[in-house]
Amino acid sequence: MRHVSYAQALEAAVFEEMQRDSKVYYMGEDVGVFGGAISKMYSLFQTFPERVMDMPLDEKGFTGIAVGMAWMGLRPIVEFMYPDFLVLAMNEVAHGACKEYWLSNQKVPVPMVIRSAQGIGSQCGAHHSECIEGWMMNYPGLKIAVPTFPEDAYGMMKYAIRDNDPVLWLDCRTTIYTEEADIPEKEKDALIPFGKARVRREGTDVTIVAWHKLLKDALAAADDLEKQGISCEIIDPRTLIPFDIETVLASVRKTGHLVIAHEANVRGGFGAEIAAQVTEREAGALKAPIVRVGTPNTYIPVGMVEWQIVPDKMDVIRAIKKTLGRDLLEEEKGQVEVDGVAELKKSRPKNDEA
Repeated sequence: MRHVSYAQALEAAVFEEMQRDSKVYYMGEDVGVFGGAISKMYSLFQTFPERVMDMPLDEKGFTGIAVGMAWMGLRPIVEFMYPDFLVLAMNEVAHGACKEYWLSNQKVPVPMVIRSAQGIGSQCGAHHSECIEGWMMNYPGLKIAVPTFPEDAYGMMKYAIRDNDPVLWLDCRTTIYTEEADIPEKEKDALIPFGKARVRREGTDVTIVAWHKLLKDALAAADDLEKQGISCEIIDPRTLIPFDIETVLASVRKTGHLVIAHEANVRGGFGAEIAAQVTEREAGALKAPIVRVGTPNTYIPVGMVEWQIVPDKMDVIRAIKKTLGRDLLEEEKGQVEVDGVAELKKSRPKNDEA
């Protein structure tokens, strides 16, 4: 086993796939000598300079190039500095990548990976902090991966590169360098198929479905609530499309309570889709209404105040106690202070506003 960070796990996966298959290319802005804007993959350009392609600041153009490469049988990985900029290439993604495989009766596969890191962490404000799974989930043919931990990133990236469907790969900006884990040495142990959720923590009182930053917050919340006698089961979906609803339903049948937490805006977020599926199939198992946690319907400000806008561990705790009908402790009613900005969350928009 190799002990690596999330960034190193991804670099290892892409490197090994480029080594295994000469049809794999890596392309985007500053991905050559600079190593990429998201995480530094220096080994790719050093070893495969002819297949690591630095692109101009033209997301529409280089995404179109990647779609054409995929149509011709190559397997490009396209890096976007920030997922916000995917709007500049929506025609190429929606019409060129997502629809072609279906419209050709699966005769023209489009094996490409579109990679970016979403959410807060850059302190760069509204144009560099979007969480976009809610935008992209309505394009049939597009798979969406949301790994949080290194061991998943390694095996899932290998699977994504070999998939014949286009894959939207979303890293969490706040965990790229902070998470570490062991990854396999041998190829046969590596691949992790899409559509398989992982139960990160078993529990009996409430089911929590979360990914990226909110998965980390949920795990921390579960540790705190265990001291109060509340047992949380936490599910990491790992992919949103395909989504492993069966694992969620099995947990809800056991706990009778469901909280869904993500960093994306609550309105139109993927949490609403999960809630709808659970309600349609297992409404009778629910002992209380489903509670969703997400960013209010506003934009992310510049600087450290970004941490005051998005939900955190305390928001997850409050949601859990709401669905369980439990009273908040005094310290759970307060606000987490970052750089002296304790009042901002009190005045931020509610989820049903804006």
